[in-house]
Amino acid sequence: MLIGELAKKTLCSVRVIRHYEQCGLLLSKRSGNGYRLFDEAAVEHVMRIRVLLRNGFTVDEIRPVTSMLDARPRALVCGDVIRLYESKVDEIDQRIAELTEVRDRAKRRLHVIIEQRNQGGPDGPAPAPAKKQG
Repeated sequence: MLIGELAKKTLCSVRVIRHYEQCGLLLSKRSGNGYRLFDEAAVEHVMRIRVLLRNGFTVDEIRPVTSMLDARPRALVCGDVIRLYESKVDEIDQRIAELTEVRDRAKRRLHVIIEQRNQGGPDGPAPAPAKKQG
């Protein structure tokens, strides 16, 4: 099939298909007139690339397992793809822990700043004017 047909079947733009090919995620053959030709398995291949990208994988992370993305029964998922997902989940867990720590530090600092202001710090309640004796 031509690139336009693949784009239509996968709901991708032609530009995205070309990008996948340039990044080494998708292979095509060339016709005599230079047009890109894709086999029917490319539809499933592109759909699986899109799932991986939506799930937070980068092109560099996907590239080593692209040969495993061809249409095949789900029961035959390659161990490399499973390890790829396990690694991504570990990475996300680490990022969540780091962001949680940053958030907690910011919350603690915010509490201190609010307390300082409430005790007369900058922008805090102004001290009551002194009464004149007289």
